[in-house]
This record gives sequence, C-alpha cells and structure tokens, in this order.
Amino acid sequence: MHLWIYTEHSAEVGDKDLKLYFCSMTPEELQQYFQSKDLPETLEIQQDMQVFDVQRFLRTSFIHVGLWKKDLSKCPSWIRLLKFKDALENKEEA
Repeated sequence: MHLWIYTEHSAEVGDKDLKLYFCSMTPEELQQYFQSKDLPETLEIQQDMQVFDVQRFLRTSFIHVGLWKKDLSKCPSWIRLLKFKDALENKEEA
C-alpha cells in the first residue's frame, strides 16, 4: 500500500513536498508493533499534531481503523497511526 502525504502547505506542490508512506503491515501487525515498544506518555507527531495521551490515541485510532470499510490507505486514523510510527522511530533515533 502506498500513501502520499503532503508535508508542506503550498500552492505549488512538487516531489520535494511529498513523502511516501509505505506500510506493508496489517492493522493487527501495527498494533502488535506498538505493544512491543516502550511508548512515551506524549509525542509530537509534527509541529501541528501533538499526542498528549498516547494510549488513548492508539486505542481510539485502532477503533476507527477497525470501523473503516473503504480503502485503508484513505482512512484518516490509519494515516495518523503511520505518522505516529514515523515520529516514534525518529525519536528513538535521536
């Protein structure tokens, strides 16, 4: 599954403004991934997206993903989970 995400707000969007999110995991595998991690209480996903209660964020996001009946790559909660995973991995590398 490929999912393009705009990373900047601009009138003219070029390749440099897009980030390719690729996730070969199923929702169940992603949930297991998060369960295997020592998660912080809070996490900044991006400048305008802060998670103040990580466990609640994950719980509600996976509920929404489970209820989504269309293409998973278009699910807003799935997109947020992928961004959360990316931010978590970036924090671990720092």
